Amino acid sequence: MVKTGVSIPEILSLVAILLPVIPILIIFIRRTWQQDIMIFLGTICLLSFMQHLMVYVPKLVPVNTTFINSIFGLGEFTLLLYLFKMVIDTGWVKEVMHTILIAFASVTITTYILRGTEAHSLVLNMIAAFLLLLTAVIALLQLIREKQVFIFQSPLFWVAGGSICYFSMFILTGFVGRGTQALQQEKMILLSVINDIRMIFFIIAAYIAQPKKDPISSSQEYHPR
Repeated sequence: MVKTGVSIPEILSLVAILLPVIPILIIFIRRTWQQDIMIFLGTICLLSFMQHLMVYVPKLVPVNTTFINSIFGLGEFTLLLYLFKMVIDTGWVKEVMHTILIAFASVTITTYILRGTEAHSLVLNMIAAFLLLLTAVIALLQLIREKQVFIFQSPLFWVAGGSICYFSMFILTGFVGRGTQALQQEKMILLSVINDIRMIFFIIAAYIAQPKKDPISSSQEYHPR
């Protein structure tokens, strides 16, 4: 029997490739790339676009999926941790986050070199997801304490909210176990949907970011007598 139409995984694959491009375009169109948080957000979306493009178009890069996910996952972990670190004022918390970043990156790279990306990949991904979930909650709590009523106007709120949503589900699905192939496919579809929701949060973050005013142009504004 000839297969016709497009399946749900194929649709989700296409959406996963295209969604990360939208925040990048918004950042360039609105010219908000001068802000540090927008630089990190744009880079994270660029990594996500490249990762899903390589995973869902296997002929593009002849490398196994686990290797691609491991390398890009480590890059995303580093960028997100630095992004949340920027908004935390407490000195000792920032030092702890810096130490965690160096320690985890060192252990991960050493494991990948000595044993390959297949070994302990699930354990390392679970640890990374837990650390990012914790730092996102800390950053969000500090934002709530500072912004209060205007919290929804902060790009960080949407970045942290999307990260909490995605990594919470990633941890929950990680405890389910491998199971059958059908169960694994259902888990991948669920994570793909949650990741798309996270990208929608990132799109909102990029959209509400306000470009910095040029002090030279603002000083030359016409003031009627």
